[in-house]
Formats: sequence, C-alpha cells, structure tokens
Amino acid sequence: MDEHYEFRQYPEGPFDGDDYIPSKKLAIAVNTALAAEQPLLVTGEPGTGKTRLAESVARRLGLGEVLTFVARSDHQARDCLYSFDSLRRLHDAQVKSELASSPANYVRYEALGEAIRSPTPRVVLIDEIDKAPRDFPNDLLGVLEGRLRFPVHETGETIEGKEGVRPFVIITSNREQPLPHAFLRRCAFHHIEFPNDEELGAIVRAKYSAKQISDRLLAAVLKRFREVRVSDVEKQPATGELLAWVKVLLRARVTEADVLEKRLSELYPGVLLKLDEDFRRVLGATGDAKKAGSAAR
Repeated sequence: MDEHYEFRQYPEGPFDGDDYIPSKKLAIAVNTALAAEQPLLVTGEPGTGKTRLAESVARRLGLGEVLTFVARSDHQARDCLYSFDSLRRLHDAQVKSELASSPANYVRYEALGEAIRSPTPRVVLIDEIDKAPRDFPNDLLGVLEGRLRFPVHETGETIEGKEGVRPFVIITSNREQPLPHAFLRRCAFHHIEFPNDEELGAIVRAKYSAKQISDRLLAAVLKRFREVRVSDVEKQPATGELLAWVKVLLRARVTEADVLEKRLSELYPGVLLKLDEDFRRVLGATGDAKKAGSAAR
C-alpha cells in the first residue's frame, strides 16, 4: 500500500451525527476494502441501506459529500468519468460564441472523474451497476486499477489523480443480472442482510429516545412490522418504511394496545404497503378486508 494513502478506520455501531448503524460485519467489509484499496461491492434487498452506506462512510471518515453515479442500461464506463455537451458546442458555434473555440468549456466531470481530480480522498457511489451493460464493470476496473488516470478524448488531455490520493468506491447491485467474474475478483464484497429485531430496534432508537417511544410500544411495532414483511407481499417494507411508520404512529399517539389489537387498516398502512395488490393481500390475510366488508354492510 502507498505509504501516503491512508484512511481512518470505519467504526461500527452508533456514531454521533450519523443515524446509520452499520453491523460489525459491514464495518469489517468496509475496512477490508479500504485496506486492500479495492472497490466495495454491496448487495442486498432494496431498503437495506446500500446507498446510505456511502453517506455514512463519508460522514464518519470526514471525506466530504458523496459523489454519486446511477448506472443505466445505456451507460458506458466513460460516463461515470465525464460527459461532453456536443449539442451545446454546436449551438455556440452556430451563434459564433467564443466558447466554441475551446472543447474544455463543454466537459463536465462526473462522480468518478471528479473524485480522481480531487486533491483529497472522496467517496464515490456507483449505484445499481447490474443495470449497466455487461462490459461496464470490467471497463470501470481498467480506470480504477493502478495509477488513476483517464483520457478526455474531446480535448486531447489526460486527467491524472494526485499521487497517494485514491477515492473509496462503493458499488451497489440488486443482482438483476450476474456480474463478470473478472470484476468480482477485483472487488471486496459484502451482502447486507435485512436487520433482525434487535438491529431494527437500534435503528429506531437512533432517531427516537425511550421517552418518545417506550420499549413496549417499540416491541409491538416491530411485531406488526414483521408480520407484514413475512406476508406474501411483492414489495416488502424496509427500514425506511419502518421509520416513516413509527413517525406516523407517534404523531397519531397510538398505544401499545392499539398496535397489537387494531386492524392494520386502522394503523396507517399506506407508509408500509406501496402496491394495490399488496394492500388486498395483506389486509385480507389479517382479516381486515372481511371486517371492512362487514362494516360496510
């Protein structure tokens, strides 16, 4: 490892100013990638915090704002380095603008390109890489391995990173399609499991004190939340939905008895269920649909 390339260790557990709570295994994975100077490939179901991990790393290590690139099916690896506005340059040339004389005026550096140009280490998030074309991951590694540099073809210049400064790249995948083995060999990897009840409780506690939500009420909320998740829903609610639900329940001043005894349809299910078929499936499975029908008659 370059003696000048140095990151502080990413700490596990609660951290002042950061409500994202990484597990010990996740913290180890981050620190492994940092030490190996490799990108960290993170998988997990939607809502497990893959994207927020990048924000947490940047916040806890003092690496500034996260530089984000969201992959699409029409992207090439170059697109996460820079873009060139050829249409604007053509327009400027037609109106005889002086700007058109210099191609550099039309270059915009994207997330990875901006990080390579930065004099200090940055966190780069390349989100949903599995949506990109098959050759995107391997082409990306061609940039990340060795001395960080890339050509800007339109200007003829080569951008080189500062010696001893490397970005930390976090790559997320929902595993919609397999990634090349050559790419996987050059990444550190971690799969984020959905949090258990203890971890979910800690996530809620990071935002709400025991004075705001008692342990008994929190346990009741987690019980009903789990019931929804294990039901046959197409889109399972994740931690974001749980926190939104807690916020609504507290504002509605619900009690432990309310959460345990009321029909789910009376407990603001719109923050948990996001598809019409899931509403019918879950509310029907819990007896809500039948009760609602009886009430209507």
